[in-house]
Amino acid sequence: MAKKRSQYLRPISPLVGNFSRVLFVAIGLAVLIGCLTGVFLRVLYWSTTLLWRIIPEAIAVLPGHPGYTLVVCTAGGVVLGLGREYLGDYPRGADELIAEIREGRRIHHGVISKEAVNSLVSLTFGASLGPELALATIGGGLSSQVKERLTAAVSATWTATAMGTSLSLRSVIFRSEQTLRRFGDGDVPPVPRWWKGIPTVAALACGLLMLKLAAGAGLHFGRSVPRIQSPLGWQLVITVLLGVAGGCISVCYLQFRYRLRNVGTTGNVLVRSTLGGVLLGLAGAVAPRILFSGQDVVGELFTGLPLAAWALVTAGFAKIVMVSVMLETGWKGGPILPLMAGGATLGAGLAEAVPAVGSVVGLTAMMASLPTAELTRPLVIAGSVALFFSPSLFLVATVGAVAGAVVVRFAETLPFADRAEPR
Repeated sequence: MAKKRSQYLRPISPLVGNFSRVLFVAIGLAVLIGCLTGVFLRVLYWSTTLLWRIIPEAIAVLPGHPGYTLVVCTAGGVVLGLGREYLGDYPRGADELIAEIREGRRIHHGVISKEAVNSLVSLTFGASLGPELALATIGGGLSSQVKERLTAAVSATWTATAMGTSLSLRSVIFRSEQTLRRFGDGDVPPVPRWWKGIPTVAALACGLLMLKLAAGAGLHFGRSVPRIQSPLGWQLVITVLLGVAGGCISVCYLQFRYRLRNVGTTGNVLVRSTLGGVLLGLAGAVAPRILFSGQDVVGELFTGLPLAAWALVTAGFAKIVMVSVMLETGWKGGPILPLMAGGATLGAGLAEAVPAVGSVVGLTAMMASLPTAELTRPLVIAGSVALFFSPSLFLVATVGAVAGAVVVRFAETLPFADRAEPR
C-alpha cells in the first residue's frame, strides 16, 4: 500500500515543489521592490518634515513664512541644478520610461539611483509636483532588473515539471537559464497561463502591501468624502459638461507648456532649475498650499474650505500654471496628482459659484478631467481617484476622465495643436 501511494504521488511532487518555488521567488522579488519603493516615500516624508516643520520650529520661524519659503525653494533649485549637471538630467519622462519597459530594456541600477536622488531633492524642496513619476521610475526600473530572471524561472520550473524533475530553490533563483539550456527544447508543452498568472497576482498583492508598510506615513489611501446627494442622471449630465470644460483647460495647459518651453534661450540646467526655484518660492510665499502635490488640499476641499469662488478658481489656475513652470524649468516629479489638485480646486470654485453643480460632483469631475492632458487613460485616472480618495467616486471620475480625454484627443488632431514633450 505504501509503495503504491509513493508511486501515485511521485508525478505530483515536482509540480507542487516547482510551483511553490517559483511562487516564492516571484513574491520575494515583488516584496523587495515594494520595500525599496516604500523606503523612498518614507525618506521623502522624513526629509519634508525636517525641512518644512522641524527646522522652522527650531529657528523660531512660523511654518509657511514667506522669507523662509523663498530661501528654501531657491536653494532647492540650486541643489537640483547641480544634481542635473553632475548626475545627469534624470529622471526622464514617463513616456520614455514606459517605452523602455515595454521593449524589455534593462534599466541600470546606477540610473535608478540617480533618478531617485534628483526626484527626492525636487520633491523635498517643495516642487508643485507629485511622487508618481519617482515611484514609476524606481518600481519600473527595479522590475526591469528582475523581469528576465523571473521569466527564466517560470520557464525553467515548468520545463522541469514537464520532465518530472524538481529544481532546488537555488537553481530557480540563480541557474534558471542554465537549467533551460540543459533540458533543451525537448517535447515540453507551452507554459500554461495559470503557471504565470498566479505568481504574478500574488507578487502584485504582496508588493503593494510591502509598499504601504515600508512607506508608512509617506503614503495615504482613502479620504473622508461626503456622499453625492443629486440624482444619478443629473450627476452624469453635470459630469460630462465639467469633463469637457476640464478637457479644454487641459488643452490650454499643453499649449502653455509648449510656449513656456521656448521661453529663454539658455540651455544651462543650473540656471533654469534655479529660476524655477525662485518662481516656486515666490508663489509659495503668497500661497503656501501651491507647494507639493496638493493631495492633502484635495482632502480639505472635500470637507470644505472657507474660501470664495473667485479665490478657489484663482488658486486652481495658479496650481496648473505652476505645474507647467516646474516641468519646463527641469524640476522632477509627476504632473498627475498636482493636476488633480488643480482640477479639484477649480471644481470647488464652480460648485461654490453654482450650487446646483454639487461640491462632490464638481470636485471629482474636474479632478479627473485635468490629468488627461498628461495621461489619456480614463480608467487609470478614475482608479487613482478611487484609490487615493474614495471608491464611491469611481463612476463620476470615469465619466469626467472620458469626456476630458475625448476633448484632448480631438484637439491633438487640430492644426494648431502642439503637445509639449517633457524637458
